[in-house]
Amino acid sequence: MLTSHYLEEVDALADRVAIIDRGRVIATGTPSELKNRVGGDRVTLRIREFSPIDEAEHAKTLLEALPLVQQVIINTAQGNSLNLVVEPQSEALVTIQQALQQAGLPTFGIAQSRPSLDDVYLSATGRTLLDAELAAASTRDPKAEKKQNMR
Repeated sequence: MLTSHYLEEVDALADRVAIIDRGRVIATGTPSELKNRVGGDRVTLRIREFSPIDEAEHAKTLLEALPLVQQVIINTAQGNSLNLVVEPQSEALVTIQQALQQAGLPTFGIAQSRPSLDDVYLSATGRTLLDAELAAASTRDPKAEKKQNMR
């Protein structure tokens, strides 16, 4: 048994995976099965380095109307960037950039990739594992934890 927050390591070493969020199993299977379930390629898009939420919402609405786009999630923890699921190996980047340009929206950064276990987590929870770890760290009470560990 291997426990890790390094999903690339899990992908390379594990035969079967169980992804746990807030104490609940949210997905199980082989790494390939889990990635195939979420389907499509991934596009990470930043309109601006830190986009206003209304601009991100406008871009989300615009991009959801494109036939090759299957899902759009606004990642508020990362400056309102957009995480898209698109048809596998499509001409997504060109199509997305053209749609944004026609709507008068800039493109600060854009990248396309195959699904990863982090995409499985994002699809199931609406946030990345890093976002979840940062949120958990901000609610920790180190003094209380140290006291509990001393018992």
